[in-house]
Amino acid sequence: MTIQSKPRNTLLRSAGLTAKKLCSIGAVAILASHTEHYAERAIWELDGQPVKGLRPRTDAKPIAELINMLGELGQSSTKPGLGALIEQWAKSAKLCFSCRNSIMHGTTAYMDQEFTVFARNLPTAGVVRKRDPSDFYASQHTLDLLEEAFEYLLNGIHLIWLAGQASVPLGDAEEPLAHLRRAWSIGAELDNLAAAVTHEKY
Repeated sequence: MTIQSKPRNTLLRSAGLTAKKLCSIGAVAILASHTEHYAERAIWELDGQPVKGLRPRTDAKPIAELINMLGELGQSSTKPGLGALIEQWAKSAKLCFSCRNSIMHGTTAYMDQEFTVFARNLPTAGVVRKRDPSDFYASQHTLDLLEEAFEYLLNGIHLIWLAGQASVPLGDAEEPLAHLRRAWSIGAELDNLAAAVTHEKY
């Protein structure tokens, strides 16, 4: 299948969103949605409470609350190595989902040939917002990095979900931990990119 060189929509073109960037944004959206799905299921396993036929405490909760729930469950985990894995996952997920949320809930401003800025929670028309403004600087490079980070987050939460099942041992978590640290590094860089857009690697 051939990817069109330019999107059909005028807004997308004027925002500097190439077909390749839009493919990366779609990949991030799918990986993040699956990550959120397994985050909820991991909480069910770690809670150790039946959910069939019931409305679980995770129902309709935003990802930020699911991340906090997992962090709390990780602190009380008795399975060797699982608490540290959950702690690192939660730290990494918080940053990466902030980037995802700016893309999915922000509005676009075309900055230059490389970057599109997604701005979220702007005080439009002077209104007061509950949440602080945030943004994501989307270039092909930053989107590739975010896609990589969400691949690690999805693999990590899938492992946590499996390990939360009493009969499943965690096994060697060094590689997943290293990947989650890499996701944290990416998230920390991208979530505060405004101060670094002139760096040579961008």
